[in-house]
Amino acid sequence: MPQLAIHLDGNIRESGLVLNKQRHMVPVWGLDPLPSFRQYLSDQTGAAEADILSWDVMAHDLCPASLGGLNEEFLLASRIDNQLSCFLAARAIEQAATALGSAIPIIALFDHEEVGSVSTTGAASPLVANLVAQIADRFGATPGDVSFSRSTSLVVSADGAHATHPNYPDRHEPDHQIGLNAGPVLKVNANQRYATDAYSAARLRLAAERVGAPLQTFVSRTDLACGSTIGPATAGELGIDVVDVGCPQLAMHSAREMAGSHDPAAMLDLLAEVLTE
Repeated sequence: MPQLAIHLDGNIRESGLVLNKQRHMVPVWGLDPLPSFRQYLSDQTGAAEADILSWDVMAHDLCPASLGGLNEEFLLASRIDNQLSCFLAARAIEQAATALGSAIPIIALFDHEEVGSVSTTGAASPLVANLVAQIADRFGATPGDVSFSRSTSLVVSADGAHATHPNYPDRHEPDHQIGLNAGPVLKVNANQRYATDAYSAARLRLAAERVGAPLQTFVSRTDLACGSTIGPATAGELGIDVVDVGCPQLAMHSAREMAGSHDPAAMLDLLAEVLTE
């Protein structure tokens, strides 16, 4: 989506960049005559055009991730929030596999987080609760077993965290400065925009101490709106303690996000430790 040249936008200096979703956010796909979209999907998938009844298709930036900065201290990529956490969660189970014992780890990679999570595959659905019930039934667990399991389990809601922006320090809580490559970020909010409570925070801090992972704490400014995660919805649905934690990043939700290139390793060790505690 090429942005209009600043020379042709006479109001940008007075009102800033104003985009209309209908008029200004249409992607430029190509210049040659296009086939029908169904024919395009047929060509890409190998399915007969008549067999394609419906589809879920989205446009994505396909530029590969790269390292940047003077000493390659930055990770530059699209969709760091939240594919980075998905990648690290999968690697954590692989890393912890030999030490899991009788524990049954679960990774839930949800759809529709940024549009409310209310769908059959979103975090506000009973998807994970149903899965947990099926596992309990498979092993013949009694209601007491299930209750005990939930009381001793921990859900890590691993969403991206806001780093303190050097050009906008006034948008951040001055007593909770968050740096790139300074470690994973524990997120706390008194209004439960994050699901972290004292108990789940303590469990995460102890895990971080055991593996020597630095841990930062994010608190939003009280006079600015706080973002949220799927943590509160998951806690309400499952009745299991939840802690919100993630890698710090800049430019969240932009086409090209920035994170520290050293933070993922610390986050991986932390997640693997939580799995085996």
